[in-house]
Amino acid sequence: MTDAIAIHGHDIIDLVSQHPDGIRLSQLMEIVGERYGRQVTFHTCSSAGMDLDGLLHFLESREKVRITSGVVYPGGSPACSH
Repeated sequence: MTDAIAIHGHDIIDLVSQHPDGIRLSQLMEIVGERYGRQVTFHTCSSAGMDLDGLLHFLESREKVRITSGVVYPGGSPACSH
């Protein structure tokens, strides 16, 4: 059994930012699973213990990413604003 790792949301923001025209959510999930494993959790400057779906909703609510029709786009807000 492997321990789950916790990745900062900045890593996902950076990954999405590498795709200025957007990345399909399914592709993002695949990349995250391959890179970090299926048991990964995420944290941010103000929240912890999220799965990828929870992280994306958190980031979208703070305008760090936009999600439209199953595609994740970079947002316009700085990576860490309190």
